[in-house]
Amino acid sequence: MRSSKVFVVDLDETLTEGGETRVKDNVRRSLIGLRDSGWTLILATGRDITYLMRREDIKGVFHAWIAEAGLSYIIHGRGLVKVNAPVGWLEAVSSLRNLGYVQVKDHTVSVKERYLHELEGELSRLGIKARLVNNKGNVILLPEGVSKMSALRMLLDDLGVRGFVAAVGDSEVDVELLRGVDFSAAVANAEPGVKEVVDYVASRPDGDGVVEVIGVLLKRFGTPDTSS
Repeated sequence: MRSSKVFVVDLDETLTEGGETRVKDNVRRSLIGLRDSGWTLILATGRDITYLMRREDIKGVFHAWIAEAGLSYIIHGRGLVKVNAPVGWLEAVSSLRNLGYVQVKDHTVSVKERYLHELEGELSRLGIKARLVNNKGNVILLPEGVSKMSALRMLLDDLGVRGFVAAVGDSEVDVELLRGVDFSAAVANAEPGVKEVVDYVASRPDGDGVVEVIGVLLKRFGTPDTSS
């Protein structure tokens, strides 16, 4: 195992303003500076890997991506992609893909909160056991036991990395991760419930808040010991 400090960060409304907005240049520079000082950088998002591959603004920044809120992850430079789905999950989800109100992801679906009741009815009818996690009005369907935190544990084992872990998020889907790491932070635009569980709340929103958190980490912890 290699010793390294680890920085985990959400994408929409944490690194960016959300939607199709891109990571600002100053935020990207801050992330790369942290990485170049020896930190292991991990993006943890509800977006799927197919979507992330189209984003030039995040390429070459992170060592790995956790996607679909923990359902899959990819380690860059190794061509390693893992799907954390139980037997029968993909077959079960395929039966939901034709519903007109769902957003199809690589290995699951999500819905706007207003369609939650309809989706719950379909899950009951089909006998699909799953958890529904709200991400600021967009609800993602996950296997029981799957989260950004559960994926992070497996990913760090695959990376062969151990050490201090810091994470930044903004919504309900990040809470388990934020509670499970050594240092947690929220951007200024995070949901009130998220701010209640973290160690630090940035004074600025989105990417500028992440830059602020990175500054706090570098001041408090400095350059990590990268010896094996």
